[in-house]
Amino acid sequence: MTTQTKLRTNLVETNDNKSIPIGTIAAVLHFMRKLELDSLFPKFKGRGSELSALAAALICYRLTENFSIEGCGRWLKSAEVRHELGIKGKVSSRTLNRAVEIIGDNMTEILQAVRERLFSMYSLEHTDVNIDTTSVAVYGRKSPLGAHGFPRGHLAHLEQVNFGVAELRYPINLPIDLTVDKGNTADPIQFLNIIENVVDHMRPDSTFVFDAGGDSKKNLDRIADHGMRHITRKKMNKSDDRRIAELKWDEIEIVDEARGLCCVKHTYESSGRTVYLFFSRALYEMKMASVEGRARRCVRDAKDAVLYSKKGKLRISKTVVKKFNPLLSVSIYVQQAFFDGEDAMFEYAKEKIMNHREGFFKIESSTDLTATEVYDIYRRKDTVEKLIESLKNHINIKPLRVWSDSSIRGVLLLGFLAQLIVSMIRFENPSLRKKSTRFVIRSLENLTVSHIFDSTGRSKRLFSNFEPLNTAILREILIEPGVNGA
Repeated sequence: MTTQTKLRTNLVETNDNKSIPIGTIAAVLHFMRKLELDSLFPKFKGRGSELSALAAALICYRLTENFSIEGCGRWLKSAEVRHELGIKGKVSSRTLNRAVEIIGDNMTEILQAVRERLFSMYSLEHTDVNIDTTSVAVYGRKSPLGAHGFPRGHLAHLEQVNFGVAELRYPINLPIDLTVDKGNTADPIQFLNIIENVVDHMRPDSTFVFDAGGDSKKNLDRIADHGMRHITRKKMNKSDDRRIAELKWDEIEIVDEARGLCCVKHTYESSGRTVYLFFSRALYEMKMASVEGRARRCVRDAKDAVLYSKKGKLRISKTVVKKFNPLLSVSIYVQQAFFDGEDAMFEYAKEKIMNHREGFFKIESSTDLTATEVYDIYRRKDTVEKLIESLKNHINIKPLRVWSDSSIRGVLLLGFLAQLIVSMIRFENPSLRKKSTRFVIRSLENLTVSHIFDSTGRSKRLFSNFEPLNTAILREILIEPGVNGA
């Protein structure tokens, strides 16, 4: 007689059970109702499937699987998914594409309504705004919005679309505006569009905070005309070089001794604007490391050029080739400067590469604040940069695989609304404000509802994967009628 020492492997039988990310669906439906988008969207589409339900489906899909509009269409083939979203009847990919176009066509009105609702719904401690711009590559067919511009994080041969975002600055950090522009639109124009969009919603004496990309006379004057203030990074110029050369230590204000941060400020009586010239030890060390790296490459390249010229193998640089003209003769020769060893070559190259601005940066404020106040406000502008990074890499708005202007605006706006919902979750739950967008998305997605079918075809709903984070987010949401089938 033999004794069984191992358990038999359980055989898995196929079934029709469905598990759906109810945490994501519940949160999206809840915050769309709070933003009153469920009552706004029917204005734009009155026949067929409800636009608000389609928009909710597209946002939910973007926060979960996020392959494509066609992928969302395949997801919605499940009757159980449509039931949780409140969608009656089947939905085709064509219907979803048309919904995206309608949303893009009405982007301005939708964003206007969202801002009005946010400003009326929450008790905000301020209405100061951070602004930043970026671009995203277009992989679809040629679009009027697509153009070659300054490439940001993607291959230069691809066309791109520029977009800009505005958020209420720390500690609120709620996005309130999105602009979409042609891929070669200059930064100051994008910044001006955002300023015009949000300025009427801001309280008097609110502050716009942005980097040097938005620093133009037209933008600064427009902000002042509206009775607002600004804090912006400024590009360094020759007058700053003279100030740096003439710096006196008794004029320098120590902002943070531990971090090696100090400042010299100057207020212009004619305009009332104050310029702050900061020096950062950390920034200096980073810049000098870059300078030294370039200097070492110069020494290596110079030695290689001399060696190859002696062997008759000197290569013509790409710059010379691009400028080659058959009507011109081009002569190339190598003349080596004489130095006493590599160390002397390195020091000479480093001195030529340096601009003596290493470690310095300049900020301008329309009001006379202390150097510490200006630095703290500008430093916290990085939250809008993190917002853009989140849109690109957590909400995954890139790459764009649509080509009409309406579709591009629609896809970007749906991504913006998805990010807004995550930001609202963090704002309403202060304990979550330091959690990343990806962390919140994954926690919502983990909470599922399973439709379990018995032998007669009847089903029951079983909730799974509750955890502290999604429980805190959804404690009051899941009991709302229509979300849990009540």
